[in-house]
Amino acid sequence: YDNFWLIWNTFKQKVIDISKKENNNWNVDKIIKSYLFADIDWKEDAKEWHSFKVSNKRFFKEISDKIGQYSSTLYSISKLLNDRGSLYLEDGIRWISDILSCNENYTDNELEANTMYYIENLTRKFVFGNREKIKMQKELKDNLLIILNFIIDKGSSVGYMFRESII
Repeated sequence: YDNFWLIWNTFKQKVIDISKKENNNWNVDKIIKSYLFADIDWKEDAKEWHSFKVSNKRFFKEISDKIGQYSSTLYSISKLLNDRGSLYLEDGIRWISDILSCNENYTDNELEANTMYYIENLTRKFVFGNREKIKMQKELKDNLLIILNFIIDKGSSVGYMFRESII
């Protein structure tokens, strides 16, 4: 566990630097997906991984903040929250909300394949499991509304139904 995160954190600045170089964009999306575990063929029925612990959520928050402008980051984070990273779901709502708030280009730009599916899935899971918490915590509700409004703008009827159920 410790060795894995030591290596992964060593790569972090390199991934961030590569994403900021204009002339390296030809492979950035593939690098981001691999780095954020989206290109790994996980065992289908597994919902957790021993190297993901609550203490690692700072890593995903930082990556979301620093390279959130790439659609591959939104895709990877939303896929992760549906799979092995489901323990980060509540924090992930904030990460995705921040990505969408800070990068208005998402509304007009094309997303990675299945991004909408993953975002709809994680919002469904989150709303069903946290209705009371959503109603009681304004910041959480606001973050969720940013995501729901985004997927509604992208044509999601699922987003519309959930937005209406929490307003």
